[in-house]
Amino acid sequence: MNCKDKSEILNDIIKLRKKLHGFPELAFQEEKTKECLMAHIAEHSKLEIVDRGLWFYAVWHGTDGKEGIAFRADFDAVTGKDGYPGHYCGHDGHAAILAGFAQYITSRKPARTIYLIFQPAEEVGRGALLCREIFDEHAISEVYGFHNIPGYEKNSILLLNGIFACASTGLEITVTGEPSHAAYPDDGKNPALVIARMVTGLQDVLNKKYQGMVLGTVIGIDLGSAAYGVSASRGILRLTVRGELEAEFEKLVDELRCLAEELADDGGMKCLIREIERFPSTENVRECVQKLKDAAIRSDRKIIIPKEPFRWSEDFGYYLQKIPGAFFGVGDGEEYPQLHTENYCFPDDIIPAVLDIYERLID
Repeated sequence: MNCKDKSEILNDIIKLRKKLHGFPELAFQEEKTKECLMAHIAEHSKLEIVDRGLWFYAVWHGTDGKEGIAFRADFDAVTGKDGYPGHYCGHDGHAAILAGFAQYITSRKPARTIYLIFQPAEEVGRGALLCREIFDEHAISEVYGFHNIPGYEKNSILLLNGIFACASTGLEITVTGEPSHAAYPDDGKNPALVIARMVTGLQDVLNKKYQGMVLGTVIGIDLGSAAYGVSASRGILRLTVRGELEAEFEKLVDELRCLAEELADDGGMKCLIREIERFPSTENVRECVQKLKDAAIRSDRKIIIPKEPFRWSEDFGYYLQKIPGAFFGVGDGEEYPQLHTENYCFPDDIIPAVLDIYERLID
């Protein structure tokens, strides 16, 4: 491999990002994406590639004998409003940058051992649970990751001590009663009123005393059918629940479970509750945030401290349950399209800002 300067590496990253953008793949279906990333690293760097099936990592074997440092990028897509996958969250940019960082590491030849983790299925909160086994297998002392974030000055570095992003889960609450003729609803058990009471009771639960932000959002309600002669006998309430602090989030989920079960029981109906896409809170370690801050200062990048943790979730929190580390944001621009919308596309002009931070973390 020929050594390349930063401008050439940047061009390679942009080409790779655009290539990945052309074939977005949903969680646990990222076969072509993974193959493309592995091929790029094999061609353009001297890092060892370790294939773990659904995910892989690349490692630069340093010579200083110290514990390694890890960086993570996710590479799954999201489902757009048309039902097809698309890179509306910028994971194509995350993965391309980390693959390009392998090129930089090869040209730099740092003394420290460096692990680059390429993760699937972040959008469903399950990919990090697979990949974090690397910390049980290798001596790694810290891990870092980032996300591109609209609404903030372009190329600014967003840092938070403690909670960076909230814990969340989907709750699918199925209430089952008994059918009857619509003319004789008293002969059956219609879950409509029970579900209505769950919806109105949601705010009462949220109004209880919690530390930090908590939030519950009604995502959808499915009840009955188009058979106008039949009283409904089954309904589903879907909620997304969020919390800033993990313990308070658990308390909120338990409260909502109790509410749903009590209301269903009072109505003589069965209640089944299923959690969907559970995410932990992403809780940064102060010492690692300080390293990010120092890297931003040395890179002459503007630092922004958001007023509160981000309400969205990130499964990077599973890594931080295992070892110290920190997650940071890079501003896409104040008027940039929002994440998970069809107008969103990763802004290539923030790539140098991310590389600046990564470069200085391995100094």
